[in-house]
Amino acid sequence: MIKFFRKIRQNLLDEGKTLKYFKYAVGEIVLVVIGILIALQVNNWNENRKVDGEIVKILTEIRSNLISDSLNIEKTYSEKLEDINIQYTVINKLEAGDIPYDSINYHLGRVMLARRIVLVDNGYQLIKKLGIELLQDQNLRNKLTSYYTTTIIEINDDTNDDDFEFRTVLLPYARNHFRDYTWGTEAIPADYEQLKSDLYFLTSLKINIGNEEGTLLDLREGNRAIQELLPILDKTLSSYQKGN
Repeated sequence: MIKFFRKIRQNLLDEGKTLKYFKYAVGEIVLVVIGILIALQVNNWNENRKVDGEIVKILTEIRSNLISDSLNIEKTYSEKLEDINIQYTVINKLEAGDIPYDSINYHLGRVMLARRIVLVDNGYQLIKKLGIELLQDQNLRNKLTSYYTTTIIEINDDTNDDDFEFRTVLLPYARNHFRDYTWGTEAIPADYEQLKSDLYFLTSLKINIGNEEGTLLDLREGNRAIQELLPILDKTLSSYQKGN
């Protein structure tokens, strides 16, 4: 093809058609430039398709992570709420000096424990690495960033505080004042009568309830954030998939 164009230019020069030669040369340059621009455009289009494909994969993983988080949050919330209600029952019985020996062991086993939770951020780490600014929906970017940099951290901090309270207060107390303890199932006091008047244990339970009720608020906020995120995420995924 290059030889073909060169032969045409040479014929024009040989025939003395200088003006036509220059016009032809300019036209040839324009064609080359247009070809380069088209090639660049095609290359950019292909690269954008690759990026969009990666975004779809990552957003799909984020969606899976959020659903997993929601299920874990709901489970933990339900268990903690039940634990708190049992702690209130124990506190009321202790303050009234009325310990039901047939059920108190189970209740005590439920008050001296901590609920851990695992929240997954694999997809979010991937979108950060790729470049979260590539997401065109600013509302989605903001809500993802808020959930993963604020909401999750608050949930983890509060559940870690609950666990710290369990390990540093309730568990050492159980070792010193209970003759048997099975996590989440049963705790048998060494002296039931002494337990009635033990203000340290009673106060520890009240503090523990306050901590766990704060955790419940964070768990509820976490699930609310997820339920707001999922429809926006689905809409964004649909738009990318239609575009491809």
